[in-house]
Amino acid sequence: MSTLLRARNHCVFTVFSVTVFSEEGSPMTAFKPADLSMLLWEGPPSMRPTVATELKYKNPVENERKDCYEFRDEEIPTCVGEYTVEFSLQTNKKEDHLSHQISVTVVANEPIKLQPDYHQQTPVVFYCTDIANRILVENMTLKITDQFGNSAGQNLDGTVFISIKCPKEERNRSLPLFDGKTNTISIKLKEGSVLINSLAIMENSPGDNGSRYILHFKPEVTNPPTSLSPFELPFNFYNDAENQQKKIQLMKKKDELTEALKECNKNFDTIRKQNDFLKNKVEGSTRKEVSLRKELNERGIKTEHPLSIEDSKKCLDQKKSEVERIEKMPRRIFSIHKKFSGPDVLGMVGELAFVADEDVARVISWLLQGDMDCVITTTTTAAQKIYDDTQGNQQVMALDSILVQQRDRPLPHIQNCQELFKPSGNPTFARKHLIYRDKQLSCDRNNLIKVFKNLLGDTIVMDDLFAATNYRKALVEKHIQCPTILTREGERVSNRGKFGGAQNRAPSIDKLKVFGAPLPDSYEELKKQIDVLHQYCAAVEEIEKAKKDLSHYCPKWVDEMQNEKTQIDVITKELEEINKQLASVSVRAGKRASGNSEESPGTASKRQRRRCMDQPGSFSEMN
Repeated sequence: MSTLLRARNHCVFTVFSVTVFSEEGSPMTAFKPADLSMLLWEGPPSMRPTVATELKYKNPVENERKDCYEFRDEEIPTCVGEYTVEFSLQTNKKEDHLSHQISVTVVANEPIKLQPDYHQQTPVVFYCTDIANRILVENMTLKITDQFGNSAGQNLDGTVFISIKCPKEERNRSLPLFDGKTNTISIKLKEGSVLINSLAIMENSPGDNGSRYILHFKPEVTNPPTSLSPFELPFNFYNDAENQQKKIQLMKKKDELTEALKECNKNFDTIRKQNDFLKNKVEGSTRKEVSLRKELNERGIKTEHPLSIEDSKKCLDQKKSEVERIEKMPRRIFSIHKKFSGPDVLGMVGELAFVADEDVARVISWLLQGDMDCVITTTTTAAQKIYDDTQGNQQVMALDSILVQQRDRPLPHIQNCQELFKPSGNPTFARKHLIYRDKQLSCDRNNLIKVFKNLLGDTIVMDDLFAATNYRKALVEKHIQCPTILTREGERVSNRGKFGGAQNRAPSIDKLKVFGAPLPDSYEELKKQIDVLHQYCAAVEEIEKAKKDLSHYCPKWVDEMQNEKTQIDVITKELEEINKQLASVSVRAGKRASGNSEESPGTASKRQRRRCMDQPGSFSEMN
């Protein structure tokens, strides 16, 4: 599977819903959520990094469905390239026991600005004739990029206009001119990129000594998708040849130290975030353990203090043993083992429900004896296929051909929510004795209700024949229709009033195809306890692992953070010293020749040196 995404700030992937299927195609739940993980790395699946720090790792959040797990809020990478998302199930400490991978290609977002392909130091130029000291930029490539610096203008052509301006707060200055005595230079932009081989100010250029100016690169393209921001590069202008070299060296050193300080702060912040991540993981796992322990107490597993991994696993094993014991206990089962399967096949009538009461199971199974092996499908097409495959020997019934009343009517002796008389024998609808196990049957509960409403109708179950006949008699006296009545003793009173005889008496249960008996209520509670215990074991293991990682890495990170802090202090002091030196360097504000002077460079240079010797120096602090 491959996905194409755009780089966006604070933009997250869609929610990944993950279900693990067995070889038979059924969802699996017999593993701890902590065993399931999502990993993200840059590169194709074949280039999976082995270093943990190169992988983004995440555990799932459980869905309300017990067989579905969700991964949320994972940020999309901002750097273009090919990435791989992998969902991995690790059990018994075997990596990649099961895995599924998705290839993700991140492409550039909308073009938004012009910027150089690498960081540019602040240029320093001055009033002179030597070209080496008048160069602003050299061999600089500018590209149109998105907000993250990814190249995004490959289909854009146009022009880059270069000019010099003052900072916003200082408007009234004379501006330096470019070589050729011009204030604007234009360069062709092709496929979103432009190479500037060399850009210099003119000989003996105008400009105020010790001032900072802005080199402004404005891109103009045909039909831009968005307005493109210009690139601006500050530079310093001087007319004092004596101090110029010293200024250049100090500024270069300042730029280098500033970049080093940024890197130290970045490293310090990265280490701090790693440390905070593990601390938060310990705290989050602890909160989860407390919540799960509270749920265990509510489900009858009493514990005031956190359980160790050994104790929680021991408790889990005990509950599993109880479940196995219950499952192995003899109980009534539906005796037909012929299976019909498919996406639209629900199963045979006799396997779609359980009946707990032995006597009720006997009479309902007897009433539906001719329907117990009928296969229920959701569509007529599926029913027709089974009919054809069995040469018409298998009886079938499709849900889309069944029409039953959706609203449940009350028992016939109840009218307008009031009893017309007080019956004996505990009358109940037969269908109310059916127990549907949604977890064991992959079909919708409403469909099962529809099936048995159609088969049983309003058939009633009562304690004995005496109560049944009296109930029917009382209804007839009030001119109310009475449905078929079954008794727990095995008798039947038909909806026409007929009873007695062998044909209205159920045989013994061992001679019938009978509904199975459900597992005891304690079984379902045990299954829920086991589910919570699985989560609890995973939470305890997660706490121990997080604490172990924290204790292992914390001393190392403390040392690294101290080293970075020491380095930051050293660099900060060096920067303070350089700023003092920059402030103390004398800048001789000599009077320069104008940009259109006809004097020879040598004459202008000599005259400038004489003026510099005659005039007092001035001081200027560099920004």
